[in-house]
Amino acid sequence: MYLNVRDGSRMLAALVALAFVAIAPNARADELAKVDEAVNRWKTLDFNYHIATKKPDTQPSILKLRMRMRVKDGENQQVTEISEPADMKGTKVLILSPTKMYIYLPAFQKIRRIASHVTEQGFLGTALSQRELSLTRYGTYYKSKKLSEEGEKVKLELTAKNDKAPYPKIVMVVEKKRWLPLEIRYFNDKGNHIKTEERSDYKCKGEICSPGTQKVSDLTSKVTSVLQLKEYKMDTTIPEDIFSKRYLQK
Repeated sequence: MYLNVRDGSRMLAALVALAFVAIAPNARADELAKVDEAVNRWKTLDFNYHIATKKPDTQPSILKLRMRMRVKDGENQQVTEISEPADMKGTKVLILSPTKMYIYLPAFQKIRRIASHVTEQGFLGTALSQRELSLTRYGTYYKSKKLSEEGEKVKLELTAKNDKAPYPKIVMVVEKKRWLPLEIRYFNDKGNHIKTEERSDYKCKGEICSPGTQKVSDLTSKVTSVLQLKEYKMDTTIPEDIFSKRYLQK
């Protein structure tokens, strides 16, 4: 499998925090605030993922990576390292903010800045993009209303506050006991349902939880990607120096 710099930038920019505010004075906004609080309790994350992507009439392709993340000055900062496939081994990406992202490709032995416009695109033909994977604080971009409630689940409709929101509308099914998302449906500006994300098998350490399995289905391209959390550490010490451009070449 050949990976050029453009594809690598698209792919690695999308590998953002695979773990997950505004509080308004009414009960509906409080429900979304509970979701935001539940998925953002961590201080650091150290995860290993396997990502299997299935295109129509093809065998799944596998990507293996380690992701380490922290919060600094209000920004989610992340270092991602690829271990498989073999032709991508040693590839690293550093994300310091939504506008400061860098990639190191061993074949070129150079660090290159990732153009911000490629972060909205899928990578390497997968169903993933940074738009949904980097969205961790929904209340920042959306106002919500409750559509229905059944048993231990509640369905919320999220409507964009402005054009900075990744999607104009999102419909989310939430587990009320822990206020963790179970299903997220993304809609385009024409009101069409274009992508679904399913989160299951939550791994928890105390009150910090992250989905063990995430399935993302692109309804337009018919591509499906499944993320499996293989190893994980939460709120452990991560060396300061890995969040630097110098570390990318080590």
